[in-house]
Amino acid sequence: MVNKKIAQLTLQKFAELYAHHSINADFFITEERQLLTLSEHPYRSGGYIIGICTSGWAQVEVNLQTFEARPGALLMATPFHILRIHSASDDFLCRFLVFSTDFLAEQHNNSLFVESFNFFKTTAVPVIYNDGPGGAVILQMLGFIELALKDEGNSYHAQICQSILTTMLYVIADLYDKHHVIQRTVHFYAEQLFVSSKHLTETVKEVTGKTAGEWIDEAIILEAKVVLHNSGIGVAEVANSLHFPDQSSFGKFFKKHTGYSPSQFRVLPER
Repeated sequence: MVNKKIAQLTLQKFAELYAHHSINADFFITEERQLLTLSEHPYRSGGYIIGICTSGWAQVEVNLQTFEARPGALLMATPFHILRIHSASDDFLCRFLVFSTDFLAEQHNNSLFVESFNFFKTTAVPVIYNDGPGGAVILQMLGFIELALKDEGNSYHAQICQSILTTMLYVIADLYDKHHVIQRTVHFYAEQLFVSSKHLTETVKEVTGKTAGEWIDEAIILEAKVVLHNSGIGVAEVANSLHFPDQSSFGKFFKKHTGYSPSQFRVLPER
């Protein structure tokens, strides 16, 4: 199934290997399990994946960037991500669900509904480190989905699962925004990594040549550029979505880093 090349894991094959309960191959969930047999070589999934680490740790590689999965961490992947787990503790376990674009498209009458979530963009950070109640909420929703899937006599069990999944996506969107948009300080990320702000700044500077603050600013600018070029919303709404206090402060920040005001940048040809 896998080799040294990038493997394509179809939804059908994925479901055959790992599905615990499913609706065809368009939607399924798994039990807690170790995934190294699947992920020791690079692969792409045929569907969207939402996983949550329940014990242990693993080094998860997504598009050649490595992230640590630990208990409570949420992992999100799309068909456009190249995935690999290259090391893990003996007690590493995770539970996940997989679904196709079509599974939700008809319900929402929108073929791009799933892609509209920021955490499913190819440029998004694919891991949310959540120490609050969010992880428990996601596990509860997985439990509700499992109950719905078991109730095969219910004529509406697919619609019930679609509704729970939609709710789950909005819960994850809220967690993602809190962790990857609102938080723009080095202190926040240092806390997530259990190190001091000084240590994080010095380490990042030594390894990359840039400070942690510079990397954070670049991520914000990249997100702002994507939104400005690919949406019709106003600059004030962009500023609000990136959690700046007002349009003026966002404009000053954007011009400082790009040389253009948001309005000027919006009319430039994409490069």
